[in-house]
Amino acid sequence: MNSHHKPFRIVGAYAAQPDTAAERQPYLEGVLSLPGVDGLEISWGAPGWDEDERILAALFDSRGAQGRHVLTLIGAAASAAAADPRVGLASTDPAGRARAIALVAAAHRALAGFAARGQRILAVEVHAFPTLPPAAAEEGGHALESSLREIASWDWGDTTLVVEHCDARPAAGPWQKGLLSLAIESAAVTAAAAGARTPLGMAVNWGRSAIEERDATAPERHAHQLRSAGLLRGVMFSGATGDDGSYGPAWSDVHPPLREQVVESVMERGHVAATLEAAGPDLLYEGVKVAVRPRQAAMADCIALIRGTLDAVDTARSAR
Repeated sequence: MNSHHKPFRIVGAYAAQPDTAAERQPYLEGVLSLPGVDGLEISWGAPGWDEDERILAALFDSRGAQGRHVLTLIGAAASAAAADPRVGLASTDPAGRARAIALVAAAHRALAGFAARGQRILAVEVHAFPTLPPAAAEEGGHALESSLREIASWDWGDTTLVVEHCDARPAAGPWQKGLLSLAIESAAVTAAAAGARTPLGMAVNWGRSAIEERDATAPERHAHQLRSAGLLRGVMFSGATGDDGSYGPAWSDVHPPLREQVVESVMERGHVAATLEAAGPDLLYEGVKVAVRPRQAAMADCIALIRGTLDAVDTARSAR
């Protein structure tokens, strides 16, 4: 749990970052200067990571030892699974599961570099790739449990391992990530956490939970379920679209901001408040991750979208 008295405030700034490397450091400086922001959700190992790593290193060296961050492995894990659909922590193929564990091991080794720059990694988010047919989901849950037992046996210091729930693959119909159900993931985390060396928990991504059920009230239900199970560690507010529009087809995993900022978004201020109420007071971290359209928008516009969603979180917090 979090002895900080309130959740650390995290921004997944990479979702709206400028295309040009020269603009990224001042953009990240602007994000980290927003009121109440403690750090970044960092897309470790994703395509383009070598360049982003250099920018982040320069940023952290310039700011000093004050960061509190979360590493998400979703970009790296999704890329690995796209290249070989056997790869993932929930893979029923032993070689594919071993390759996914090796990816987490590389992230584990990378923590030393962040620590050397005075940056604390609060959590590392992992995911239940690959996409499995429903008939194989239960077996995938057992594979996920085995993977989590192994990686939780390593020394992660004060970093928590977090399984971020993504939209589950349905028996019929479309999906985005199409991973395991919340029930299967939470059972795997609960089993693996028993006697683990490293704390294990789960996180809700607002948009991915809404996408799963095509319902803007799903994230608060997911948060409540995980809180009741004693597993909830983080909530990230990343929207979803209920209609086609500037962010593409409806119910795509594209991180729109609040409805008051983008009309096709289904994430309203009331949903933010309800989800935080369901999540309760003991989160390790909370934050926002929003993207901008068009991608070539001005830096100030990108930061304004982030600030608008952060304001909704602050308003919900102050009303409690």
